[in-house]
Amino acid sequence: MPATTERLFADACRPDAMNGVCRQRGGESCAFDGAMIVLGCIADSAHLVHGPIACLGNSWESRGTVSTKGELHRRAYTTDLSELDIVYGAAEKLRAAIRETAHDTRPRAIFVYATCVTGMIGEDIHAACRAAEAELGLPVIPVDAPGFVGPKNLGNRVAGEVLLERVIGTAEPIAVAPLAVNLVGEYNIAGDRT
Repeated sequence: MPATTERLFADACRPDAMNGVCRQRGGESCAFDGAMIVLGCIADSAHLVHGPIACLGNSWESRGTVSTKGELHRRAYTTDLSELDIVYGAAEKLRAAIRETAHDTRPRAIFVYATCVTGMIGEDIHAACRAAEAELGLPVIPVDAPGFVGPKNLGNRVAGEVLLERVIGTAEPIAVAPLAVNLVGEYNIAGDRT
């Protein structure tokens, strides 16, 4: 690595460099984690993580939540990328995983999450989601928040934008309770339902 590039990375990783490319300052987590927290609780949708199995450790099962919509939101799916997928690409593996997830769960929608690995190798989750949506006849929504793009808070924002662009306003609810409230991005990490 040239000295100037090395210096740029070193400067970007200083604790006071708020807009640097280095995000490893401890305790920040990642954008993927933030997006998964916001969207993972959508009870009638399936969540497919396009990445290594370790990224799937962030499923909603690890969060204390109550839902009257069954158990789908408590499960998550992954393409479980291997070294060969990283070298040769995993577009077909992603398409197959989307089909299998739809067949297995019969969800109202499928959210497909990019991870650091798929972001670095340039996987086009948007194209895969468009093709799957046409094939399956249900919303297949890309969530482009690989962990390295920023902290958890950025992932929260990306997830909110995904909801605004692809979910909110696309259909009317079957029934609405007189005092219904939707909480979007309600963390409940410690299970402290109040």
